[in-house]
Amino acid sequence: MSVSINTAVFENEVKKNGKSQLDCLNELVGQPIDAIEVRGEFFNEATKIAELTAIQQLCVQNNWQLFYSVPEEMFYENQINEQLSDYLKMAKDFNITNLKFSLGDLNFNDMDQLNDTCQTLEMLLASTLPTVTIENQPNDNGKMPQFLTKIEYLTKTVTHLGYTFDSGNWYWINQQPEQAYKQLAQYTTIFHLKNVHDRQTTMLADGDTDWQQLLRMTNPVVPVFLEYNIPTNLIASEIKLVNDFLEAIH
Repeated sequence: MSVSINTAVFENEVKKNGKSQLDCLNELVGQPIDAIEVRGEFFNEATKIAELTAIQQLCVQNNWQLFYSVPEEMFYENQINEQLSDYLKMAKDFNITNLKFSLGDLNFNDMDQLNDTCQTLEMLLASTLPTVTIENQPNDNGKMPQFLTKIEYLTKTVTHLGYTFDSGNWYWINQQPEQAYKQLAQYTTIFHLKNVHDRQTTMLADGDTDWQQLLRMTNPVVPVFLEYNIPTNLIASEIKLVNDFLEAIH
C-alpha cells in the first residue's frame, strides 16, 4: 500500500494562488499514491460539478480512489446532518469511496433519542455504496476520554460508520496523539497524517509527533493520507518518506 493525498497539501496553491483542486491534482500524475481526498470547502460552488467530473476521470485514468472531506459535522444535538442524503447521492454519482464528516454534537443526555438516531443512521449507511467516517475534532467534542466513549458506542450501534484518526487535531485541545491513538487505533479505518509544532503544521521530520510510532500501530489495510500544507517542491519527498517507511514496516 502507498500513501494517499488530501488536497490540504495544496492549501497555499488553492487559497493564495487561486488554483483549483483539479489543477493541483494534475501535478500528482505519476506519483506513487493510492488515493486522493478532495475538500468540499476548496470547491467553487459554481463550477463544482464540472470539476468533480474531471477529477473523477483523472482518478480513473490514474487508478486512484476518490475520497471526499465534507466540511460539516455528522451530528447536531444528537440528530443526523440533514444534508447526509445529498452527500450520499453525490458520492454515488461520482464514484466516491468515502465521505468524511467531523463528529459534531453527540451526547448521552437523551439515550432514547440517540439510539433512535443511530439506528436510522445504520439503516441509511447499510444501503449505500460509499463508506462514511467521522473524525476527531480540535474542540471539546474530540477530547479524550469522552471521545473514546463516543467511538465505542458508535462502532457498536452504527457498524457501517468508520473513524478517521487525525493525528494533528489533538494539539489544539492540549492532548497527545500518541496517547490517544493507543486507545483509538483499533477503531481507525482512515488515517490523516501530519506533524505539528507550536500548533503549526510542519514537514514530517520537523514536528513533535512520533508519526513513525503511530504508523506502526496502524493496521496495514488502513489508508494513510498526508493532510497538511506542503510546498510543491517538497511533495514528492514527503510522499517518498512515508512510502519508504510503510514498505519497511509492512
